[in-house]
Amino acid sequence: MASMPLPRDVQLPTSTFLATIDASAPGLVKGLYLTGSLSFGEFFPECSDVDFVAVLAQRPDSAAVEALSAAHAVVRQQHPRPFFDGVHLVRDDLAKPPEQCPDLPCTQNGAFEEAGQLGVNPVTWHELARHAVTVRGPVLTEAEVWTDDDALRAFTHGNLAGYWAGVVDDLVKSPEDAAQEWAAGWCVLGVSRLHHLLATGVLTSKSGGGRHALTAFESRWHPIIHEALRVRETPGAPSAYAEAPERRGQETTEFTAMVVEAGLALGASRG
Repeated sequence: MASMPLPRDVQLPTSTFLATIDASAPGLVKGLYLTGSLSFGEFFPECSDVDFVAVLAQRPDSAAVEALSAAHAVVRQQHPRPFFDGVHLVRDDLAKPPEQCPDLPCTQNGAFEEAGQLGVNPVTWHELARHAVTVRGPVLTEAEVWTDDDALRAFTHGNLAGYWAGVVDDLVKSPEDAAQEWAAGWCVLGVSRLHHLLATGVLTSKSGGGRHALTAFESRWHPIIHEALRVRETPGAPSAYAEAPERRGQETTEFTAMVVEAGLALGASRG
């Protein structure tokens, strides 16, 4: 995806970051690309983050890392939400599998890390190659960014087997957390998004995962899927579970477990 008009809540942190880093380290940031929900044309101010990949002119030295940290501190102070989350790399990194990247400066939930691997994964690379919103720099193409559909599928399968299987255990152990609105939005749409990739071979957003779930799974799951979409897209709308949060928690837990199992059954490879 090329350049697009940005929502105000997205334009503010991106422009603040670029103006600040350009003032302190001119020429350092050559490209800024948005991934995540924005790359699929979605942004919901109450729950979306602004996920980015910044392409630097060269591998940053200590002075450049300090400048990046200071620029993100300004963003955090002036625009604390939505979170401005992402990674800072060089163009050569994009031509290689993400596991070959060194530790990179990155941010998550407003916290800057001088060297880490946050966001360094096949999903980010494939979103960059196929969906990224360009804020600064040339539009990226699959000729420039590493992609491997088999690796993306294997990563997604592993995410279900590892992280999301652990989330299911947590939901079972903490029914009071499972009953919360955020759990429905995060879990139901999160696993549905991964199932969509394994079932179709195509990346989608969390909302896209929810819409996929409405056709992929039995109608008895529709209420909790609609609840998850409401939490994400129209959080101020009335909840069908307002008088029954325990039922929401039970259905969130059961649906998440079911989709994890269904996704794992699809296999880590297309063969």
